[in-house]
Amino acid sequence: LPTIAFFGSTGGCTLHCLVLALQAGYKCNAIVRTPEKLTTLLAPYNLPAPALKNLHIIEGSATDAAAVRTTLLAPDQIPGTFSPRTVDLIISGIGSKPNFANLLHPTLENPTVCQDGMRTLLATLHALQADEHAQGKPKLAVISTTGVDSKRDVPVMMLPLYHWMLKVPHADKKAMEAMIRADAAEGEQRALASYLIVRPSFLVEGKDKKVRVGTEEEPAVGYGISRTEVGRWIFENAV
Repeated sequence: LPTIAFFGSTGGCTLHCLVLALQAGYKCNAIVRTPEKLTTLLAPYNLPAPALKNLHIIEGSATDAAAVRTTLLAPDQIPGTFSPRTVDLIISGIGSKPNFANLLHPTLENPTVCQDGMRTLLATLHALQADEHAQGKPKLAVISTTGVDSKRDVPVMMLPLYHWMLKVPHADKKAMEAMIRADAAEGEQRALASYLIVRPSFLVEGKDKKVRVGTEEEPAVGYGISRTEVGRWIFENAV
């Protein structure tokens, strides 16, 4: 089975994808700032011991180059050690909490979290690939958002909300996507084998419903989608 590195796994979408991957027997690395938070979030899923043994939690942030390097190396057969090759797949759903200190101009606690994390990830992959002992170029599945493209993929009624509340996170997501596309344009020098950018509509809690899927050329317009359904879709289509 492919090995998977998770970034942002304490968020609902990525967390659910991680749970499904562990239930299916995949070996997973997860980088988190607070390991106890991830173990607490996983507890309600009652994962069996063999599944939990396949999870390697690395403490650190998405901009901590040393921790990111460890996360990107495939788990070895010996628990707690890592082999000199990159994981097969990276799933990233990092983000930041909103900051409404100024209601006229809402922002994020970390306004550049996505682009900073992607910059570190790509730089670390390039460094690993320059190391003769590290092998492989991983695939990437990354969570972005609707409302960042020229083609409308947001209901008209929600446009004022998007322009008011999500201006800062949208700028961050756009910068992140631009980095990924720039890497793909590097040909043989690229860090990633391929990439999938997932743009879910407004994220909500609740029961899963039918999912409509569009493309960049022909986007699907939707009001909202549950975080668990996004995680499931990524697992079924990227893993």
